[in-house]
Amino acid sequence: METEDERFSGEGNLWEEVGIPLTYNQESMQKWFLEERGGINNRADVFYLMFGITYNCQLRCPHCCVGNYENEPPRELTNAEIKDVLDQSNKAFVVNFFGGEPTLRQDLMDLIKYASGRSVYVFVDTNGIKITKDYAKQLKDSGLELLYVSIDSPIPQKHDELRGMKGLFEKAVQGIKNAINVKLKCALSTYVTKETLANGEFERVIKLAKDIGANGVRYLLPTATGRWLHNIEVKLTPEEEKEVRKIAKFPFVCRDFYFQTQTSSQCRGVADGVYFYISPYGDVMPCCFMPLSFGNVRDDPLKTILERMWGHRMFSEEWTRKECPMLNVEFRKKYIDTIPPGTKLPLKM
Repeated sequence: METEDERFSGEGNLWEEVGIPLTYNQESMQKWFLEERGGINNRADVFYLMFGITYNCQLRCPHCCVGNYENEPPRELTNAEIKDVLDQSNKAFVVNFFGGEPTLRQDLMDLIKYASGRSVYVFVDTNGIKITKDYAKQLKDSGLELLYVSIDSPIPQKHDELRGMKGLFEKAVQGIKNAINVKLKCALSTYVTKETLANGEFERVIKLAKDIGANGVRYLLPTATGRWLHNIEVKLTPEEEKEVRKIAKFPFVCRDFYFQTQTSSQCRGVADGVYFYISPYGDVMPCCFMPLSFGNVRDDPLKTILERMWGHRMFSEEWTRKECPMLNVEFRKKYIDTIPPGTKLPLKM
């Protein structure tokens, strides 16, 4: 009899077999795959677009994956520029607005509404500070499918200390409850460390999500990126990763996003060329974890940049199909450790 790892290896389309807690219509999903994929004219073939729309944030988290980029608000893409990129994205499957803290953009509702007409799903990541009941209803009415609220620890004081704001845990939990109250799908977003795995906090975050009626938990593996860029010791051992997967019962608990490989640290975004990140300044990168830019949407069409990026030799190397490149020793030795000290990130490739 095949094991769970064997059953869900390969393409990793576990979400198709067990369903996901999103608005899910098999007929419309099949129509998207048949009609929208394949890029037409000058539009790009986009599956999952993580779109950073601001680096502004009320917090300064030590683990922030974009914390090593300079916050220069005048350089942010305008509302019109963001919409232009969405127009180039050939009916993206997912548009995930990211920060910094995206709720600090005054035009967030307008961007969500625009994106919801040009994609299957729109997600937003937030620290939860601004998610009042009224704000949550505005998000839902704008067409938001799923709200991710960050919870670093199930211990209120510890969460507050990690993020540098007293009372933040209560604000975040209340924000989740407010979203659920207006029937906006909401999941907790967390990351697993050696400590939270060993002391049971990861499991307690999952229990918290169930107790307050959230739709699930998204977890990230600890990665040497952002403010942790050179902290390679945060990486879990293979044994620890296996322990995480025993605890993480899909689909209530998922790694990175619902369409990701759930049974290993392989990144389908890189392995299959289906996921990428655009910074608040328009830099196109394979991932918000990877500080390497292949072009800027202010200079070239999105389709041209993506062809340049996915055609780069780094994505033909064997390790791209094994694990997240930022967790891979050979990748880091070749592309990260060679970045000169003091370089303003992202590095232009």
